[in-house]
Amino acid sequence: MRISIRRSIIYIGLIASTSFVACTDKQYSKYQCPMKCEQEKTYDKPSKCPVCGMNIKGIE
Repeated sequence: MRISIRRSIIYIGLIASTSFVACTDKQYSKYQCPMKCEQEKTYDKPSKCPVCGMNIKGIE
């Protein structure tokens, strides 16, 4: 019985970690500074904001 409990914990951990990775792999078509330094300006790929230096985030 101990082996099955240990195995179940390992399986739950693997499922949770792969689900988390899948959620973070989302591709966005537009990116924008979260501080909106350049008002509504958007970019085609993630980078750094030229004004404040923050990471440009994907928007939906």
